[in-house]
Amino acid sequence: MSQSALYLGSRCPPNMEAYLDSLLYQTREEELWFELIVVGNCRVPVWLTDADRISVTRYSAPQKTGFERARITANVVRRYLRENDPDTIRQITQPRWHAPGVLAGAIGSDVRVYTRASASLFGEYREAPSPVRAWLANNALGRSIFLSDAVYTPRYGGVEVPWWAPADIVREERTVNGDRFSPEVAPREDLFSQDCDRVLTVGRISRRKGTDLLLKVAKRLNTAEFVVVGAVGDKNLAARLDDSSNVRRYPPVNYIEMPELYAASDLVLSVSRLEWGGVSRAMLEGKATGLPVIALDRKEAGSVANTTVQEDPDAIADAVRRILG
Repeated sequence: MSQSALYLGSRCPPNMEAYLDSLLYQTREEELWFELIVVGNCRVPVWLTDADRISVTRYSAPQKTGFERARITANVVRRYLRENDPDTIRQITQPRWHAPGVLAGAIGSDVRVYTRASASLFGEYREAPSPVRAWLANNALGRSIFLSDAVYTPRYGGVEVPWWAPADIVREERTVNGDRFSPEVAPREDLFSQDCDRVLTVGRISRRKGTDLLLKVAKRLNTAEFVVVGAVGDKNLAARLDDSSNVRRYPPVNYIEMPELYAASDLVLSVSRLEWGGVSRAMLEGKATGLPVIALDRKEAGSVANTTVQEDPDAIADAVRRILG
């Protein structure tokens, strides 16, 4: 088995857990072994440390920002390479200051180095009119692209590297672990409180995630119960959810508990206004669990969702009625 070192910086949010889980699922036949480089006090979920093909190497490092974080990250990678012999180094954290540090730390070694970028973080780089301007991009993506051998980018919401950039593009399928997210999962019995049609929305409570739109839809469908699973980003919208008779807030759960929430639902409704390529992680997870998915008509959403609709409460409510009968 060949070894690929995956760099994880100061935190492991649910989307990173999902990415690592899907990576293990996609490479299960290849039996690749991954070593996770963890820096500082980053909490690594227990299920991930118990995974068959992942081991963890942890390094102590002070929490810094900006160029100092890049320098510290580079030192960690150099130390790792002195102690190990991986085939590749893959920077998988959000490509801010960790990314150039990881890639700079691998300079002079014979390992291939990769970064990861999506369209949501690629604006400054994509719009830069020249290599010099790209190098100076505020979010450091320019530095990362120039230092990497290749860029991993998702099929949905991926990036296009300018012709003058030296890095290759590797397109990854955005998928989920089909063993974890499946129709056979036992449901979370306490997720819904009413005996009626059950509509699940997953995402931060905010306008960006379309919570205000969801409230308008719920008003038109008083025969259904809506559950929103996610952290509170907008307290006013959270209060409006609490005041609604058929909408319920449910706090975020651990990533590996998410299949139970889908199993308890009849439909996944994605009203997020901004997702990579129009496709949210919840859409992919709901689809894998066997649920119908309704989403806003954005970019490639139709390749995952059963039905896509315009950002109109009446149109969304009609779509829910049609699917739930």
